[in-house]
Amino acid sequence: MKLKARTALITGSTGSGMGRSTAFRLSTEGVNIILNHGTFYRSGRELEDIKKNAKKVAETIEELGGKALIFPADTRDPNQVKAMVEAGTKEFGAIDILVNNAGGEWLEQDITEIEPDHWRSVLQAEIDGAFYCTKYVLPGMRKTRWGRIINISMEDALNWANYLAEDYALGKAARTWMVRAWAKHEILYGITINAIEPGPIEHTTFEDSIDALKHREAWLKREKPTPHDIAELIAFLCSEKARFISGSTLVFPTVAQDGFRVDKNQQDKMRQTQNKFNKHYSLETVFSSFKSSNIESSHWKPHQ
Repeated sequence: MKLKARTALITGSTGSGMGRSTAFRLSTEGVNIILNHGTFYRSGRELEDIKKNAKKVAETIEELGGKALIFPADTRDPNQVKAMVEAGTKEFGAIDILVNNAGGEWLEQDITEIEPDHWRSVLQAEIDGAFYCTKYVLPGMRKTRWGRIINISMEDALNWANYLAEDYALGKAARTWMVRAWAKHEILYGITINAIEPGPIEHTTFEDSIDALKHREAWLKREKPTPHDIAELIAFLCSEKARFISGSTLVFPTVAQDGFRVDKNQQDKMRQTQNKFNKHYSLETVFSSFKSSNIESSHWKPHQ
């Protein structure tokens, strides 16, 4: 893939999900990895576990052929993000790849039950965090005229109608929007920006993540997407084969998973409701309403 000696900043990469699997996958290509944690954890004890996991992940990266720098930083804080980018640049010379993976807490609540602090925290993690990381890595990427930015979003983020964790969905939708807004400009500097929209992805054990990396039998027989599937796509988007893929949203559709509240019948009902809404408010319906009303066509003009 010709990624050897490139450097990747992967936020939220010391846990048991997509970030860790991406770090492992890129390290097999000789990529230097900046491991990050600190945006979301519930307790001091959990933080201690994360620190232990981070050390183990870093050691594995070294074994796989990469180099690792662990940098705790809350991506909701621009000063911490800036310090992380500066430290990574000092350690490895440049940051070539950014994976905006760290995010907020998924918590299913009625709108009236969402606490303002929780709402703000989730949006800061999803939107502000991705923005700060992008803001501070872009100057270096523009200077070298090479870069890869991947935002981890969520399936149907821009058309969310599931009435579940609206704050989380809104944050993911913003990540997809960022890709659409910035991609065409940054391709002029050799920088691609893409979004990945997975359905719910189960976390994996450390051992299972290594087995998937080596494409062992369990992974080959998988029946739904895993963190390693996301990692493989990210590796492709970072390769020269994907040099001109930018502004794209790549979807891993929902496959039935234990513990995910929305089953297929519920999803079908939601889509039917959304389709009825779209049909009712389609342009054809709107124009028909104008024709059947007394409004003169000259009194209505599309917004310029």
